[in-house]
Amino acid sequence: MKSAGLRRIGMAIVALTAVSCAQVAPKKEEKRTPIVTDGMTTGEFGQILEKARAMEEAKSCGRRMWVEGKPFSLEELAGTKVKRIRVVRAENYMISPAPKPEQARATIEQVWSRKFGWMACQIEWDEGVRWSVEAELEFEDGKKGALITDGWHVAIRDHEGHNWFVR
Repeated sequence: MKSAGLRRIGMAIVALTAVSCAQVAPKKEEKRTPIVTDGMTTGEFGQILEKARAMEEAKSCGRRMWVEGKPFSLEELAGTKVKRIRVVRAENYMISPAPKPEQARATIEQVWSRKFGWMACQIEWDEGVRWSVEAELEFEDGKKGALITDGWHVAIRDHEGHNWFVR
């Protein structure tokens, strides 16, 4: 084969490679739900606990069922897109001081980004919970939900007003 023919083949390969690379869609950057702490109050342990107990006593689950083996995020459990998460309160527990705003934000971020394996209408675990951070979920349509956590256990009120407990 002559060098001119090899050159054309080489140029064709380079051109095809460039075209195929250009057609690869850029990865869509995942947009995180903003978590804000302005206006967050702190206090003694008890208020957040009472709100979690009221959510449990309401026994207002709804009809969604957990599909075994299919992990879900809290946003999926919330039922629709959450525009913003506003941390409203942090509380101390015994000798643990109330989380500072940046600690409360990190706690919410941690549970919000995690995948869970089950949900229930009421608390279905034996260990005690140190409910220490309360946040308000602001949905895109203006409705509000709630999220209460200690960084491991979560109580969430979804878009339809149903309460769920996950761990």
